Amino acid sequence: MICPHCDNGVADSSNFCGACGVALSLNIDSQQSPPQMALGLAPWKGGEVALGVFIMIMAMVLLAAVFLSLTDSDDTAIQVWASSNLMGLAILGVVWFLGLKGINADLRSNLRLLGLNPPRINLKLSVLLTLGVFAASFSAAWLFFTMMDWLNADWLAPPEYPPDMIFSGAASVFTFQALAVWTPITEEIFFRGFIFTGLVSRLGIWGAMGASALIFSSFHLDPENLGVLVPIFVTGLLLAGLYWLTGSLWPSIVAHAGQNAAALATAIFLV
Repeated sequence: MICPHCDNGVADSSNFCGACGVALSLNIDSQQSPPQMALGLAPWKGGEVALGVFIMIMAMVLLAAVFLSLTDSDDTAIQVWASSNLMGLAILGVVWFLGLKGINADLRSNLRLLGLNPPRINLKLSVLLTLGVFAASFSAAWLFFTMMDWLNADWLAPPEYPPDMIFSGAASVFTFQALAVWTPITEEIFFRGFIFTGLVSRLGIWGAMGASALIFSSFHLDPENLGVLVPIFVTGLLLAGLYWLTGSLWPSIVAHAGQNAAALATAIFLV
Protein backbone atom coordinates (compact mmCIF):
# COMPACT_ATOMS: atom_id res chain seq x y z
CA MET A 1 0.00 0.00 0.00
CA ILE A 2 1.18 3.53 -0.82
CA CYS A 3 0.57 6.47 1.54
CA PRO A 4 -1.56 9.05 -0.36
CA HIS A 5 0.14 11.87 1.55
CA CYS A 6 3.87 11.19 1.02
CA ASP A 7 3.93 8.19 -1.38
CA ASN A 8 5.80 6.10 1.18
CA GLY A 9 5.35 2.34 0.94
CA VAL A 10 3.61 0.85 3.98
CA ALA A 11 2.27 -2.55 4.97
CA ASP A 12 -1.35 -3.25 4.04
CA SER A 13 -2.18 -3.82 7.71
CA SER A 14 -0.82 -0.43 8.83
CA ASN A 15 -3.23 2.18 10.19
CA PHE A 16 -0.64 4.96 10.03
CA CYS A 17 2.16 5.87 7.65
CA GLY A 18 5.56 5.29 9.27
CA ALA A 19 7.10 8.26 7.39
CA CYS A 20 4.60 11.09 7.80
CA GLY A 21 2.23 9.68 10.44
CA VAL A 22 -0.93 10.25 8.41
CA ALA A 23 -3.86 8.00 9.34
CA LEU A 24 -4.47 5.37 6.64
CA SER A 25 -7.49 3.72 8.19
CA LEU A 26 -10.68 5.06 9.68
CA ASN A 27 -11.24 1.87 11.67
CA ILE A 28 -8.89 2.45 14.59
CA ASP A 29 -9.63 0.87 17.95
CA SER A 30 -10.44 3.76 20.32
CA GLN A 31 -9.15 1.78 23.30
CA GLN A 32 -5.60 1.56 21.96
CA SER A 33 -3.04 4.25 22.67
CA PRO A 34 -2.25 6.51 19.70
CA PRO A 35 0.42 4.96 17.44
CA GLN A 36 2.02 8.44 17.18
CA MET A 37 2.76 8.46 20.90
CA ALA A 38 4.08 4.90 20.81
CA LEU A 39 6.31 5.44 17.77
CA GLY A 40 7.16 9.11 18.19
CA LEU A 41 5.35 9.98 14.95
CA ALA A 42 2.80 12.67 14.18
CA PRO A 43 1.34 14.10 10.97
CA TRP A 44 2.89 17.44 12.00
CA LYS A 45 6.61 17.95 12.62
CA GLY A 46 9.01 20.58 13.94
CA GLY A 47 8.25 23.06 11.17
CA GLU A 48 4.53 23.10 11.95
CA VAL A 49 5.31 23.33 15.67
CA ALA A 50 7.61 26.34 15.15
CA LEU A 51 5.02 28.06 12.97
CA GLY A 52 2.28 27.32 15.50
CA VAL A 53 4.36 28.82 18.33
CA PHE A 54 5.06 31.92 16.24
CA ILE A 55 1.39 32.39 15.37
CA MET A 56 0.36 32.04 19.01
CA ILE A 57 2.97 34.60 20.09
CA MET A 58 1.56 37.02 17.53
CA ALA A 59 -1.95 36.27 18.78
CA MET A 60 -0.86 37.05 22.35
CA VAL A 61 0.72 40.33 21.27
CA LEU A 62 -2.37 41.27 19.27
CA LEU A 63 -4.74 40.50 22.13
CA ALA A 64 -2.52 42.40 24.57
CA ALA A 65 -2.54 45.42 22.27
CA VAL A 66 -6.31 45.29 21.88
CA PHE A 67 -6.98 45.08 25.60
CA LEU A 68 -4.30 47.69 26.35
CA SER A 69 -6.24 50.08 24.13
CA LEU A 70 -9.27 49.53 26.37
CA THR A 71 -7.64 51.40 29.24
CA ASP A 72 -10.86 53.28 29.89
CA SER A 73 -12.38 50.01 31.06
CA ASP A 74 -11.55 49.14 34.66
CA ASP A 75 -13.22 45.74 34.53
CA THR A 76 -10.10 43.58 34.39
CA ALA A 77 -12.12 40.44 35.09
CA ILE A 78 -13.98 40.81 31.78
CA GLN A 79 -10.72 41.34 29.90
CA VAL A 80 -9.14 38.26 31.49
CA TRP A 81 -12.21 36.16 30.74
CA ALA A 82 -12.42 37.36 27.13
CA SER A 83 -8.69 37.02 26.38
CA SER A 84 -8.54 33.51 27.89
CA ASN A 85 -11.44 32.32 25.77
CA LEU A 86 -10.11 33.98 22.61
CA MET A 87 -6.64 32.49 23.13
CA GLY A 88 -8.23 29.07 23.46
CA LEU A 89 -10.07 29.51 20.18
CA ALA A 90 -6.85 30.66 18.51
CA ILE A 91 -5.09 27.53 19.79
CA LEU A 92 -7.76 25.26 18.36
CA GLY A 93 -7.52 27.07 15.03
CA VAL A 94 -3.74 26.72 14.88
CA VAL A 95 -3.83 23.03 15.81
CA TRP A 96 -6.49 22.34 13.21
CA PHE A 97 -4.83 24.13 10.28
CA LEU A 98 -1.25 23.09 11.06
CA GLY A 99 -1.87 19.64 12.49
CA LEU A 100 -5.15 18.08 11.45
CA LYS A 101 -6.39 19.78 8.29
CA GLY A 102 -6.07 17.53 5.28
CA ILE A 103 -5.56 14.33 7.26
CA ASN A 104 -7.60 11.45 5.89
CA ALA A 105 -9.29 10.49 9.16
CA ASP A 106 -12.64 10.85 10.88
CA LEU A 107 -13.31 13.01 13.94
CA ARG A 108 -12.55 10.23 16.44
CA SER A 109 -9.20 9.53 14.81
CA ASN A 110 -8.34 13.23 14.74
CA LEU A 111 -9.10 13.54 18.44
CA ARG A 112 -6.89 10.53 19.14
CA LEU A 113 -4.02 12.15 17.22
CA LEU A 114 -4.08 14.84 19.94
CA GLY A 115 -4.37 12.30 22.75
CA LEU A 116 -8.07 12.91 23.40
CA ASN A 117 -8.75 9.21 23.90
CA PRO A 118 -9.11 6.95 26.95
CA PRO A 119 -5.85 6.16 28.82
CA ARG A 120 -4.06 3.00 27.72
CA ILE A 121 -3.55 2.02 31.38
CA ASN A 122 -6.24 1.14 33.93
CA LEU A 123 -8.32 3.88 35.52
CA LYS A 124 -6.96 3.43 39.04
CA LEU A 125 -3.36 3.87 37.93
CA SER A 126 -4.33 6.85 35.75
CA VAL A 127 -5.97 8.53 38.75
CA LEU A 128 -2.96 7.84 40.97
CA LEU A 129 -0.55 9.25 38.38
CA THR A 130 -2.74 12.33 37.91
CA LEU A 131 -2.86 12.97 41.65
CA GLY A 132 0.89 12.37 41.83
CA VAL A 133 1.59 14.97 39.14
CA PHE A 134 -0.80 17.40 40.83
CA ALA A 135 0.99 16.98 44.17
CA ALA A 136 4.48 17.01 42.65
CA SER A 137 3.78 20.23 40.77
CA PHE A 138 2.53 22.00 43.89
CA SER A 139 5.42 20.63 45.93
CA ALA A 140 7.97 21.83 43.38
CA ALA A 141 6.45 25.32 43.35
CA TRP A 142 6.33 25.46 47.15
CA LEU A 143 9.93 24.31 47.46
CA PHE A 144 11.17 26.79 44.87
CA PHE A 145 9.39 29.79 46.34
CA THR A 146 10.37 28.77 49.87
CA MET A 147 14.01 28.75 48.78
CA MET A 148 13.62 32.13 47.10
CA ASP A 149 12.09 33.55 50.27
CA TRP A 150 14.98 32.15 52.32
CA LEU A 151 17.43 33.79 49.89
CA ASN A 152 15.45 37.08 50.08
CA ALA A 153 14.99 36.98 46.31
CA ASP A 154 11.86 39.11 46.30
CA TRP A 155 11.97 39.50 42.52
CA LEU A 156 11.28 35.76 42.29
CA ALA A 157 8.34 35.87 44.71
CA PRO A 158 5.27 33.77 43.86
CA PRO A 159 2.59 35.54 41.83
CA GLU A 160 -0.90 36.18 43.10
CA TYR A 161 -4.19 36.51 41.28
CA PRO A 162 -5.07 40.23 41.53
CA PRO A 163 -8.56 40.57 43.05
CA ASP A 164 -9.78 42.67 40.12
CA MET A 165 -9.14 39.87 37.60
CA ILE A 166 -11.66 37.57 39.29
CA PHE A 167 -15.43 38.01 39.02
CA SER A 168 -17.06 38.49 42.39
CA GLY A 169 -19.88 36.46 43.90
CA ALA A 170 -21.74 33.95 41.78
CA ALA A 171 -20.15 35.42 38.66
CA SER A 172 -16.84 33.84 39.73
CA VAL A 173 -18.07 30.74 37.90
CA PHE A 174 -17.13 32.53 34.67
CA THR A 175 -13.55 32.99 35.90
CA PHE A 176 -13.40 29.28 36.73
CA GLN A 177 -14.82 28.45 33.28
CA ALA A 178 -12.11 30.46 31.54
CA LEU A 179 -9.07 29.71 33.72
CA ALA A 180 -9.82 26.33 35.30
CA VAL A 181 -11.70 24.57 32.47
CA TRP A 182 -11.24 26.14 29.06
CA THR A 183 -7.59 27.20 29.45
CA PRO A 184 -6.35 23.79 30.73
CA ILE A 185 -8.13 21.97 27.89
CA THR A 186 -6.82 24.21 25.10
CA GLU A 187 -3.32 24.61 26.57
CA GLU A 188 -2.89 20.86 26.97
CA ILE A 189 -4.04 20.34 23.38
CA PHE A 190 -1.44 22.89 22.23
CA PHE A 191 1.57 22.29 24.47
CA ARG A 192 1.31 18.54 24.97
CA GLY A 193 -0.99 17.25 22.22
CA PHE A 194 0.50 19.39 19.44
CA ILE A 195 3.97 20.64 20.46
CA PHE A 196 5.24 17.70 22.53
CA THR A 197 3.93 15.05 20.14
CA GLY A 198 5.24 16.94 17.10
CA LEU A 199 8.77 17.17 18.54
CA VAL A 200 9.15 13.56 19.69
CA SER A 201 10.32 12.23 16.32
CA ARG A 202 13.11 14.84 16.10
CA LEU A 203 14.15 15.30 19.74
CA GLY A 204 13.15 12.01 21.37
CA ILE A 205 10.98 11.71 24.46
CA TRP A 206 13.16 13.61 26.92
CA GLY A 207 14.14 16.27 24.42
CA ALA A 208 10.51 16.85 23.44
CA MET A 209 9.49 16.98 27.09
CA GLY A 210 12.14 19.61 27.83
CA ALA A 211 11.43 21.69 24.72
CA SER A 212 7.66 21.66 25.20
CA ALA A 213 8.05 22.54 28.90
CA LEU A 214 10.36 25.43 28.02
CA ILE A 215 7.87 26.78 25.48
CA PHE A 216 5.06 26.28 28.01
CA SER A 217 6.87 28.30 30.70
CA SER A 218 7.89 30.99 28.20
CA PHE A 219 4.26 31.56 27.25
CA HIS A 220 3.58 32.32 30.92
CA LEU A 221 6.43 34.83 31.18
CA ASP A 222 5.59 37.79 33.40
CA PRO A 223 8.30 40.48 33.77
CA GLU A 224 6.96 41.23 37.24
CA ASN A 225 6.99 37.56 38.32
CA LEU A 226 10.00 35.91 36.69
CA GLY A 227 9.96 33.26 39.40
CA VAL A 228 7.02 31.49 37.77
CA LEU A 229 9.24 30.26 34.93
CA VAL A 230 10.96 27.58 37.02
CA PRO A 231 7.90 25.90 38.62
CA ILE A 232 5.92 26.20 35.39
CA PHE A 233 8.79 24.52 33.53
CA VAL A 234 8.70 21.68 36.07
CA THR A 235 4.92 21.47 35.68
CA GLY A 236 5.34 21.26 31.90
CA LEU A 237 7.75 18.35 32.29
CA LEU A 238 5.37 16.55 34.64
CA LEU A 239 2.34 17.05 32.40
CA ALA A 240 4.24 15.83 29.31
CA GLY A 241 5.42 12.79 31.26
CA LEU A 242 1.88 12.10 32.41
CA TYR A 243 0.65 12.25 28.82
CA TRP A 244 3.38 9.86 27.69
CA LEU A 245 2.80 7.36 30.49
CA THR A 246 -0.98 7.24 30.14
CA GLY A 247 -1.22 7.65 26.36
CA SER A 248 -4.05 10.11 26.95
CA LEU A 249 -4.27 13.87 27.31
CA TRP A 250 -7.18 13.71 29.76
CA PRO A 251 -5.10 13.03 32.90
CA SER A 252 -2.89 16.03 32.02
CA ILE A 253 -5.98 18.16 31.48
CA VAL A 254 -7.40 17.12 34.86
CA ALA A 255 -4.10 17.80 36.67
CA HIS A 256 -3.73 21.18 34.95
CA ALA A 257 -7.33 22.13 35.70
CA GLY A 258 -6.92 21.08 39.32
CA GLN A 259 -3.90 23.34 39.77
CA ASN A 260 -5.64 26.35 38.25
CA ALA A 261 -8.82 25.71 40.23
CA ALA A 262 -6.87 25.40 43.48
CA ALA A 263 -5.05 28.68 42.82
CA LEU A 264 -8.31 30.46 42.00
CA ALA A 265 -10.09 29.05 45.05
CA THR A 266 -7.21 30.19 47.25
CA ALA A 267 -7.36 33.69 45.76
CA ILE A 268 -11.13 33.90 46.20
CA PHE A 269 -11.69 32.29 49.57
CA LEU A 270 -8.40 32.50 51.49
CA VAL A 271 -6.87 35.83 50.48
